[in-house]
Amino acid sequence: MSEQARILSEINTIIMNILKTGSASVEEADKIEELEVLLHQQKCFKELENSEHANQGEEIATLFFKDQYTEAINKMCECDITPDDFFAFADYYYDDEHDDEELAEMFTGVFAKGVSEAYAAKCKA
Repeated sequence: MSEQARILSEINTIIMNILKTGSASVEEADKIEELEVLLHQQKCFKELENSEHANQGEEIATLFFKDQYTEAINKMCECDITPDDFFAFADYYYDDEHDDEELAEMFTGVFAKGVSEAYAAKCKA
């Protein structure tokens, strides 16, 4: 499990507990803030300077949105971002409040499998 996956899993566990109990404890709120700081240090969340994209994950997602599939795979290889980390990023990042949320619906299981296969062929060769 990657560092990003571990962080997202911990955030998800805390959020599920909050939903179950109906409120967040101070400790849970502090832990989520701590985990989000760590999350934003991960490769997908690396901020880009002089770019229309906020971070590397958004840049890759936009390439997929624009049907620039090969360029997106190349960027994932270049940035050393695995498909698992990218799709976890997309699931977390493209929520109800993001402008491109509807576009992110293209990231289905079948799509992710194709990306994983292309990534393995291109980046692991």
